[in-house]
Amino acid sequence: MIILGIETSGRRGSVAVCEDGRPLASYAFPEGGRRARDIISAIDHVVAQARLDRRDVRAVAVSEGPGSFTGLRVGVACAKTLAFALGWRCAAVPSLEVKAQNVEPDRHDCRWTCPVLDARRGRVYGTLFRRAEGWEDTTGVLCVRPGELAERLPEGTLVFGDGVRAHPEVFSENRLRTGPEHLAAGRAEAVARLGAERIRRGLDVDPVQLVPRYYRLTAPEEKLGPPAADQDSR
Repeated sequence: MIILGIETSGRRGSVAVCEDGRPLASYAFPEGGRRARDIISAIDHVVAQARLDRRDVRAVAVSEGPGSFTGLRVGVACAKTLAFALGWRCAAVPSLEVKAQNVEPDRHDCRWTCPVLDARRGRVYGTLFRRAEGWEDTTGVLCVRPGELAERLPEGTLVFGDGVRAHPEVFSENRLRTGPEHLAAGRAEAVARLGAERIRRGLDVDPVQLVPRYYRLTAPEEKLGPPAADQDSR
């Protein structure tokens, strides 16, 4: 199956076309680039580079979050539009699972890994993955205080990401290992491969129902607090 992967959850982002897990063409956005403006032209570029037509593509997979609020909206909106307009199947992939694919167990000598994103306001996002046939999600996406996440990680866990850099006093303790910075860059090729696996397992989604997953409220929403009716019902 030929599938388009869209990764816009991070600072740069990328798009890629893959067939049966094999990358055919990819494009990485420059840091600070205007993804909302350039994403369609980037997709057309990789499709043409792979010597394909949009009609040859059968599915699209997108990184659903957590991550950049704006980036997630851009990627998901694009995936929804293409899937709905062209009849492609559609899959959503957790952004932290995408990042975990950068870790090679033999090369990095680890059984456990945890990508850590800075969620701001004293919290981080993290998911603990255990090596099985691939990286197996053991916790789901957590949005917790840095110390709480660190306490949940087994000894020797490889941690990486801007959440680690934001809280070095927590994640630099001897029982954890810090991975190189480049591991934190999600790749569209991994989104495509994981999305294709979901589709094969029947876990694709209706593009109309596809939405970004932020896993927490924005700062203005948190300041507003719950509606009065909710406060009265407590």
